[in-house]
Amino acid sequence: MDRKFKVIIADDMKQIAETHKNIAICNENIEVVAIADNGKEELDLILKLKPDLVITDNKMPEMNGIEVIEKISQLEIDDKPEFILVTGDCNWELNNKCRELDVFRIINKLSVNDALLDTIEEYISFKTNLNIKEVDTFKKTNKDKNEKRHI
Repeated sequence: MDRKFKVIIADDMKQIAETHKNIAICNENIEVVAIADNGKEELDLILKLKPDLVITDNKMPEMNGIEVIEKISQLEIDDKPEFILVTGDCNWELNNKCRELDVFRIINKLSVNDALLDTIEEYISFKTNLNIKEVDTFKKTNKDKNEKRHI
């Protein structure tokens, strides 16, 4: 695969953010383009750098992860990033909110080191397969159109 997926990591604890970065870059298709230490900085970086994926802590200063995701979902921008939300507060209400906001995955903070790389690889596989299906659908649609023209 030639494409690198741009990733922003947001966590107010620098050591955790660096750990997430080190896990993420284990996948050769990932390029970590920025690390934010609060929600406002995360939002600004998302708008400026237009990442494919954002790995965000939920509890941060200035704005939490859910608030950032809500802001992005309300904006009229092309190619909104996917989100992986890392939280120690997995509960029914948060899960429903994440479903409503179309969050790619929620990871419990207690198991993040084990689950993060698997989730990133799942994301890349999903996006790669999605792009292949989009190209195949485009080719089939155009082929059908061309065949109808020749009849």
